[in-house]
Amino acid sequence: MMEQQRQQAQLDFVSSGQNITVGTLEGLPMALEQLKTTTPQSDYVVETFSSGLTAVVYHLRIGDTEWTLKQKREESLVKNIDGQTSFLNEVQRRRDITQLKQSDPDSFKHIVDTQFASYQDGIILSPWIEGERLHTLSGDIFQQIFSAIVSLELNGLFEWDFCPGNILLDSKGRIKLFDFGYMYQFDPLQHFNSNGRATPLFHGIERFETRFLFDYFLKNPSNLSAEALFDLYRVEKQCALTAYQYKLKQLLALEADQPVIDHLEGLTLRWQRALDNNEALNELYLVESYRSSLLDLLDDLHGKSCSVYTLKKADWVLELVELHFDQLRASDAFFFGDETLEKHELVAKFTRLRKDAEKYQLEEAVS
Repeated sequence: MMEQQRQQAQLDFVSSGQNITVGTLEGLPMALEQLKTTTPQSDYVVETFSSGLTAVVYHLRIGDTEWTLKQKREESLVKNIDGQTSFLNEVQRRRDITQLKQSDPDSFKHIVDTQFASYQDGIILSPWIEGERLHTLSGDIFQQIFSAIVSLELNGLFEWDFCPGNILLDSKGRIKLFDFGYMYQFDPLQHFNSNGRATPLFHGIERFETRFLFDYFLKNPSNLSAEALFDLYRVEKQCALTAYQYKLKQLLALEADQPVIDHLEGLTLRWQRALDNNEALNELYLVESYRSSLLDLLDDLHGKSCSVYTLKKADWVLELVELHFDQLRASDAFFFGDETLEKHELVAKFTRLRKDAEKYQLEEAVS
């Protein structure tokens, strides 16, 4: 219900013709019209990144200063309401985060600054981040990401899309989050996420695990052994536990509703038990690999925005069900109505989903 209300509010705003602006271009050697009409051929464009589903991103150099310009696509490549309104949503969140940064800059140091944004003009201008995508993960990286997640959520902002393209590591080893098209407001004292209490499966660290971590494990860019991947998962889980223990302490101090406290206590207790017992951690690894791979598959299908990796996730989910059905069922790993299905029914269902993923392959390769 809350999701539908949020979506309708966004559609109403689009229909209203209103604008939202953040920041200013005053004092900068660039005009609004210049930014709006920027193309890959503009002489101040250093690089063009056209793989984004809702916007094209430019690396600009104007004078001695470098900028990131995000320019809204005429039509989003994500074919659902959230995809169609994601640029509006990002400008709204840029406004919220700019205000939070002014009052508590240290808590939001991992969030990119916004120089200027205008919804109706379809542009967002930020300082250029000299960095790269995350190729190597570590406890320090996890700690930074989870610190940012907890700070955002305690301030009522829930990010759904921690995909590989939305997290950068700068030249000083600091992570930066910079894409907020799927970050929504919620009440952290009453709700689990921006869907209220309807979908407890989703929480901030699950979102990172689903959109980034298990995708990273699947692609395995460093060619780590299975043992090394499991060891990395153990490090991630320890960092996750520490972050959520802090979040729990804050929510208790803020007198959050008991269901919110119970939910978070349940997560931290399960993680602590798994970290204390290797067999339990292996079980959790299996359950969360299944959960995240399936959720990511469903997300791509919902947006009709599939890639070759969507097919690989479908194959992985099918393999997990074929090889570990009984263990997954015993661990209560199934969700969204799959709890009642037998093994052959799940295999048939996921085979159909894989065929849908073949049908929804994007012409442009996106990760």
